[in-house]
Amino acid sequence: MVERNNRSLEELARTILNYSTLPKWFWANVVSTVCYVINRALIRPILKKTPYELLNGRKPNISHLKVFGCKCYILNNGKDSLGKFDVKSDKGIFLGYSLTSHAYRVYNKKLMTVEESIHVVFEETNKCEEGLANINIDEDDQSIFLKNLDD
Repeated sequence: MVERNNRSLEELARTILNYSTLPKWFWANVVSTVCYVINRALIRPILKKTPYELLNGRKPNISHLKVFGCKCYILNNGKDSLGKFDVKSDKGIFLGYSLTSHAYRVYNKKLMTVEESIHVVFEETNKCEEGLANINIDEDDQSIFLKNLDD
């Protein structure tokens, strides 16, 4: 049974990663997000409860779930010393949920890092951001180049 669940997890992660058009190096974030969602949303047929409900004795709140890979904006709340006319948020890509807090894991396009923040505004659509296909790796030095940041 464990092997079947692992295959299901892998298949779901592969499907989400392909749908989001994110590069394959985000695979760990996808698997983590799939585990998070499965534990809160997948109902076990015999018991008619989710794993979260079995463990905690109450139904999970799923109102905070977002579309993986969607465009988001991260508030710059004290990270940098902002000038009067500087932008107050950075563009990002939603990558999942924090394992230790109520924060979201996001890829900050400006800083080119993965960070956790609760100050995120999401732009969810039916199809993930088309501009994500423009993220590529330079094979020579494995550095990341982001094109079309000003979508």
